[in-house]
Amino acid sequence: MKQTDRITSAFMALREQMLSLAERITGNRDDAADAVQDAFVKLWLQRGRYETSSHASGAGMTAVRTTSIDMARRNSRRSGEPIEQAATATEEVTDDGRSLAYLQVRAIIDKELSATQRAIIDMREMQGMEFDDIAARLGMRPATVRVELSRARKRVREIYHKRKES
Repeated sequence: MKQTDRITSAFMALREQMLSLAERITGNRDDAADAVQDAFVKLWLQRGRYETSSHASGAGMTAVRTTSIDMARRNSRRSGEPIEQAATATEEVTDDGRSLAYLQVRAIIDKELSATQRAIIDMREMQGMEFDDIAARLGMRPATVRVELSRARKRVREIYHKRKES
């Protein structure tokens, strides 16, 4: 089995477990998805080091864990609250607040992202399309679609939080 196949199969087999682990650490589904994606990219760059799928799986879980912890720490520093509180915080949001937040996020997506990133977010988040289908439609590789989605989510979050603080 090729090294690229080992990493891809390890990630696909453990994706839900990795997301679950990352979500427990970060306290946020979007951050968890970004952490899993970041871990995949880190392992991909070191793909020549893994001799077996189980070796790639173990390295993948470790990479997700450390990436999630780093992300949770960065987020807790930004918010000024201890990491334990950031991970367990629940925020009560009214329907009006949710609607306003949605409109603000939609405006950021429409005005601040590239056309490709907008298309990827719409296809993935609004239409529920799979990465392979999005990649085929846009003439990209699925890994590239994942990276662009991660970057787009990160940019939207940063802009949203920056505007919320002002």
